[in-house]
Amino acid sequence: MITYEDELKQEAREEGRKEGLQEGKREGRQEGKIEITRNLIKLGMPLDFTKKATGLSEKKVLEIKEKLEKE
Repeated sequence: MITYEDELKQEAREEGRKEGLQEGKREGRQEGKIEITRNLIKLGMPLDFTKKATGLSEKKVLEIKEKLEKE
């Protein structure tokens, strides 16, 4: 017999799963933007172009560029 408490636990698990999937998607999109930024920098694209193409801030693009230069 499924109790009300069991149903609440199941709903909480499902909600947690959905939140986890959403967070994973956000992280994946961010990682994708960073990889594209790295590639654009390697190709010598201007900062303004890279910012517009990826939607990342100037600070973030410069941070990625700085890390690339250290590699």
